[in-house]
Amino acid sequence: MKKTVRIILSLVLCCCLMMPTVAFAAQDEATYNSVAEYVEESENDTGLQIKIELSKLLNSLSNFFLNGILGTALKWILPDSAAVVDYEEFNIGEYGNFYPGMDTFIDEPQGEKVWSLGYGKASVLPADFGKKSYAKGAYLPYVFGNDMYEDEDGQKEDLMARAIVMNDGSGRGNVVFISLDAMGFANADVRLIREALKDIAEKNNIVSINVSCTHIHTGIDSQGVWTDPIGCIINNIISPNVRYGVERSFIDSVVAGSKKAVEQALADMTKGELYYSQTELEEYVHDRTAPIALDKNIYKLEFVPFDKNDTPTIVATLGVHPESASYDWASADPDKPLSFDKKFTADFIWYAEKVINSAGYNFIFIQGNVSTVTSTRHLSGDGVEQSAHYSAVRYGYEIGYILLGLNMTKAERIALNEKTGDRLGISDADLYEEYTPWYDGLPTAERTAVKPVLNIKLEQFTVRIENNIIALLGKTSVADNFVLKDDYGRYYTVSEVGYLEIGDDMKVYMSPGETFGELLLGGSGADGFELSPIREYTGEDVIIMDLMNDAAGYVANPANYVLAGLQYNEFTGVFDSDTWCLISYGKNAATKFIGTFYSIYDSIR
Repeated sequence: MKKTVRIILSLVLCCCLMMPTVAFAAQDEATYNSVAEYVEESENDTGLQIKIELSKLLNSLSNFFLNGILGTALKWILPDSAAVVDYEEFNIGEYGNFYPGMDTFIDEPQGEKVWSLGYGKASVLPADFGKKSYAKGAYLPYVFGNDMYEDEDGQKEDLMARAIVMNDGSGRGNVVFISLDAMGFANADVRLIREALKDIAEKNNIVSINVSCTHIHTGIDSQGVWTDPIGCIINNIISPNVRYGVERSFIDSVVAGSKKAVEQALADMTKGELYYSQTELEEYVHDRTAPIALDKNIYKLEFVPFDKNDTPTIVATLGVHPESASYDWASADPDKPLSFDKKFTADFIWYAEKVINSAGYNFIFIQGNVSTVTSTRHLSGDGVEQSAHYSAVRYGYEIGYILLGLNMTKAERIALNEKTGDRLGISDADLYEEYTPWYDGLPTAERTAVKPVLNIKLEQFTVRIENNIIALLGKTSVADNFVLKDDYGRYYTVSEVGYLEIGDDMKVYMSPGETFGELLLGGSGADGFELSPIREYTGEDVIIMDLMNDAAGYVANPANYVLAGLQYNEFTGVFDSDTWCLISYGKNAATKFIGTFYSIYDSIR
């Protein structure tokens, strides 16, 4: 029995974690330059419509087999851990460490009418890292390591908690944002951070504490499924003493590091001005799976203290998977084809920060509308030979330079590049012949002052885990989700969504998962969704910060939801494979999350 369970679960986990993205098409299928060209040429293509309908049928059968049969069987075979809570007896109003935000929203500055911001950061590496080995998140299970990559300055990379505390001077309280170098952090673990900050929050009138993840795919396992899923399940079958999948020493170090970062940020609070800018990064991001819809913009907040002796801070958000370094799947040694790269890295985040720090700024990256979006320079399209890790280095340097030079002219950017050490080697004549400098073709973005208005409101709720694979990982405590079970054998967890406004410039849907771009932007991918796309519903250029206060997995239009199947790509005329929703709460999560967001939005707007 033990061996059978191990084999089945390993297969399921491999499917979940590897998530290959490939495309296939008949040899005679065309590639189109635009959707309009495709529509004009194929309006009467009944063969294409048949293929689309067949793919939908295939997706339905796939969902039925994977979720309805295999997932259900696994879910019922394995018993609940002792941590599962009775749904009927659960009172969410008594569930601790939820911070709902502000009671009232304002449209114009009030009170002191000035921005205050503080910054802090701390390592989240466990004290025994280097001696004890930890599992690497987002690879196959049981890939352990105990070393970080070293940057070109001879400094070991680190996994960090970065924090900012913001206040608009209105007297309505401080708001905290923490960004962790991790794949994702379950809502139950977010509440552990808040518990550690409870006394600090009360003393400092903190009304909202929000935890997001940079979503690196090469950090320590923060979700539990990569460390020891089999051992965890066996323990929780035979013992009432629950063992969670995530190493508790890592959770403890994240909680301690987050607390330290917030304490530093509070001590660093200073008054100043806040500026907003954005630009499109067409050549740096792409959506790898149909339906194609992505927010290509990078958004920047720059806090400039009145006191010139204080350090300014750049807050950036961009929807892109930091997984460049995770393409080092196997050793270059042909005799060791399964010798996976065991070094940990913070991917491009570490290197973007190095450039920004060298220019005299603090830096925090908050993940944007990540969806299925990844970088387009992970193998350097300009012919610069590099390992997968070095591609993350170069991508990070470019993002750092772009953020610093967003509002500069080309001449000013060239001077900046030289002043900060030309980390991309642009001055190398041989390299320059093949490499496109980051400042070529980059428009000068407008920089606008942000009026001191900070509004935030969140709502907590239970959401059903309809994906039986994820329910299995939760009910056995392999994953760190807080899991509830009703009298009908259905499983739930607690999650949160929120709405954030920073001046008139940044309006944000704070999403607990990885939201597919069509739910924000619309397009054919939103067809069949019972709710309007976010920007259509609000009538505003709302942006998304994903993986905020939970790790809910992919959030897809129910009409396109598939655990393993096909989606038609209008831009290329081919069918892309789609396995993303293997990691998701379920088919109706999008309706629950976005519907709750609309309820919040309507209550204040």
